[in-house]
Amino acid sequence: MSDPPDPRFDIRTRPWVPVRTDGRVDMVGLRELLIRAHEFTALAVALPPAASGLMRMLYAIAARIVGLDTCDDARAWNKKRHALLSRPVGFPADSVHSYLDFHGSRLFLFDSHRPFLQDPRLVEQASSRSGVNKLVMARPSGNNPVFIGHFMDADPVPMAAEEALLHLIAQLYYGPSGQCTPRTVDGERYGNTMGGPLRRTISFHPQGRTLYESLLLGIPKPAHWPQAGSEAGTDGCPWERKELLDPLAPPPPATGPLSMLTERHQHAILLTPNEQGTAVVDATITWALRQKRPESGKEPYLIWDEGKDGTVRPRDASVERALWRDLDALILLNRTEPPGRRPPVIDGLTGGLPAAIRRALHITAYGFDQDGQTRDRSYFSATTPPVLHKLLSSPPAGAAAPAGGIPGPVIDATALANETKDARVAAEKAASRLRYALRVAWRAYSSPFTTDRAGSRTSEKGEGPWPAEALARYWPAAEQHFWRGLHAGAFPHPQQEFGRLALTAYDEVTRSVAATPRGAKAREEARGLVRSLLKPPTDPSAA
Repeated sequence: MSDPPDPRFDIRTRPWVPVRTDGRVDMVGLRELLIRAHEFTALAVALPPAASGLMRMLYAIAARIVGLDTCDDARAWNKKRHALLSRPVGFPADSVHSYLDFHGSRLFLFDSHRPFLQDPRLVEQASSRSGVNKLVMARPSGNNPVFIGHFMDADPVPMAAEEALLHLIAQLYYGPSGQCTPRTVDGERYGNTMGGPLRRTISFHPQGRTLYESLLLGIPKPAHWPQAGSEAGTDGCPWERKELLDPLAPPPPATGPLSMLTERHQHAILLTPNEQGTAVVDATITWALRQKRPESGKEPYLIWDEGKDGTVRPRDASVERALWRDLDALILLNRTEPPGRRPPVIDGLTGGLPAAIRRALHITAYGFDQDGQTRDRSYFSATTPPVLHKLLSSPPAGAAAPAGGIPGPVIDATALANETKDARVAAEKAASRLRYALRVAWRAYSSPFTTDRAGSRTSEKGEGPWPAEALARYWPAAEQHFWRGLHAGAFPHPQQEFGRLALTAYDEVTRSVAATPRGAKAREEARGLVRSLLKPPTDPSAA
């Protein structure tokens, strides 16, 4: 009979990370994940905010294992990563074992001295607990109503330890601000906290053919690391530190890629397990610091948009916005609509990659549609096809023809990237025109005394059911057309093409009223607003 598993839950060996390979999903521990990373296709974490945080932690561990965290010379760093990406196998096994064994005492989820990513001092410093429902962002807690599932604080439902660990990571990166379970430190008692470092954002992660490639592709280049002086301390991850942070002291700045990726949390959490260490029965979630952590530069996986006042902030996640509508912001170095900057990690993909990896390169996005405080709307993930090689690089001048002497299509990556932006702008213009036209048509059809006509101003109120129904038809069709154009390497006449899709949606939604005199009149009067998109653009040179 085998011994029962360690109730401390060793994250190195206990299966807790879902990974995908050959169409199958398996659960592995941290050691197996790193040793076999070249055999797995990708993470299969179903909770996007947890996947986003976990990827950042895995980037840090991967960088430490292979030494990319200390190679601050750009040329040497590129050369070293290229060599690693060219390996037939993944991470060096001896380096993985050495790292995990050295930090093993801090890699137990339920350790009484240093539980992984938690603060054991909360046993004494927090007089009450938050409840296991508070740990799960999709569960109601406190006075919130029962909605997604029938969970109540009066009758808490324990959570499997491996699931709780993923929700712990999600809380640390995306947790709410505002009121929290009170914590008392050195006689000072506070019951409020700041939000997680990634709250309400969408992050973009480069993906290769395997998890091993994806982890190396996602490590930011030295130019995007915080460059703090030696007096600020050494770079590291929370589980590498000998001491826990002083909650009342000013937090130190990030000093390199590891602290930038893993040490920006504003929450302190402590999980309460059952006796067997198989489930979490309670949790304490409170403040970790009284001061906000110093800025560490632009987070490498976010799109940075510039406001009218010149301030730069990360792009908000929106569950209503598909990934393809952000593609031009991911690939264009400088943006003018709106002003902004692509995620810095994309800069590391523009050169120095093996050809096979460059052709397979794609992006996975993890978003959490939230407000800045406590309201969580929806989280989501999406992945692009492997088309980035068409947009981030160009064939060298004078390149040799392919085998057989038949030249393939030569694609100007910069021109195609700009065409991608123009197509997105045209698609959004068609959607806006479609919505406006249907508002006008609905008001003319439903209100006998309306004065609205095509081209006149309408109120936001009373737009009726048609716009939402039409946009639900239009956006999927627009996305399919976009990807077809990108695969073909051209977007001829984007305004007319997206205009045709919008007109089709308009006709389908209003067809039910077309047989009545009133409906036909309202429908046809507003239809011209969309039909005008089909006109060919005016050639300025003909003037």
